[in-house]
Amino acid sequence: LVVIITSHPRDDSYYSTMSPAAAAKPKQQEKSPPPLRIVSLLPSITEVLSTLGDTVADQIVGITHECDFPPEALEGATIVTVSDISPHSMTQEEIHKQVTGSLLQGHSLYGLNAHRLRSLQPDIILTQSLCDVCAVSYPVVTWTCAKIFGSSNENNNNNNIGPKIVSLEPNNLADVLDTFLVAGTALGLEDGIAQQVVDKLQRDLDFIRQTVSNHLDNTNSSKRPVVAFLEWHNPFFTGGHWIADLMEIAGCRYDMCQSGDRSAAMTDDDFQNMDPDVILIGPCGFSLERALEDTTYLLKGENNKRRSWWKSMRAVQNGNVYALDGNSYYARPGPRLVQGCGLIARCVHGEQVGKMLGEDLAPSSGMRRVTIDMYEE
Repeated sequence: LVVIITSHPRDDSYYSTMSPAAAAKPKQQEKSPPPLRIVSLLPSITEVLSTLGDTVADQIVGITHECDFPPEALEGATIVTVSDISPHSMTQEEIHKQVTGSLLQGHSLYGLNAHRLRSLQPDIILTQSLCDVCAVSYPVVTWTCAKIFGSSNENNNNNNIGPKIVSLEPNNLADVLDTFLVAGTALGLEDGIAQQVVDKLQRDLDFIRQTVSNHLDNTNSSKRPVVAFLEWHNPFFTGGHWIADLMEIAGCRYDMCQSGDRSAAMTDDDFQNMDPDVILIGPCGFSLERALEDTTYLLKGENNKRRSWWKSMRAVQNGNVYALDGNSYYARPGPRLVQGCGLIARCVHGEQVGKMLGEDLAPSSGMRRVTIDMYEE
């Protein structure tokens, strides 16, 4: 017999015996659990997951038809959603009418391809119930999973029954940062991985805040500029949820809503009476090019009732109107809200602040100044 002796003081509990053959046999390593199969039902969730490491990004097997960033997370992933809305071929007014009509009738704007979802056999599905305009509604997700997997339990983690469903519900910027932690916990990541991501995002936001504060001190500017953010402009909708938080960090006075408030319709008269110092336009789900196109097109033409009063606003006269990439930097509650905050600071406080922040925090490719001559026929 081979006796294995520990370094502890003598005690029968610290001794064991085994045969020579067993002692010579190498210890068998524990098998690693198989990789998760993750389905992301929101573009922002895909971005959040991708910040949690390459391993997580490689485990994404299903995405939405609107997921477009980052490219490496999309490789090999199957699109599992469908939509009746074709934003690229519809005007803002047409989209608004179809959205409001569908919601009034209780219809979801998006659907799930049950066949594709079943074939993926996901272990976990990450979704949301914050906004039915942005993604597949939560009831549709749970109903579809119950139909094809036999379970729609949000807390279910038994793969023999069906995938675990996790709903992320950020209302403001603090909630957005928490979603990284919630996702990390749901995926069973090691302690600290998600927190490191959140800490980095918070440091970047703190840097933006301090840079703007220093700029205001150096220019003896005690008064914050009044800034308007339009999430839609036919009809006008205020920028809601986390926009107020981004404005505060970027050194702006934002009176259109409070942190966490939903985006809300605004009349032309109310907007005209507001007469802000700076107007930022980042239509939900639209690229910079589409934001610029719609901003100039909607305000052209002699028969356009907005034309005369819009061109008389101080921000328009002073060239302080900016089209923004709303799809990348404002509509998605994910990591690129940091760049959205930097862009606000760059637009409102000028290129000097933009250069101090740099392209990583305030990418100039995400903004375009709209000058008064661009409204002419």
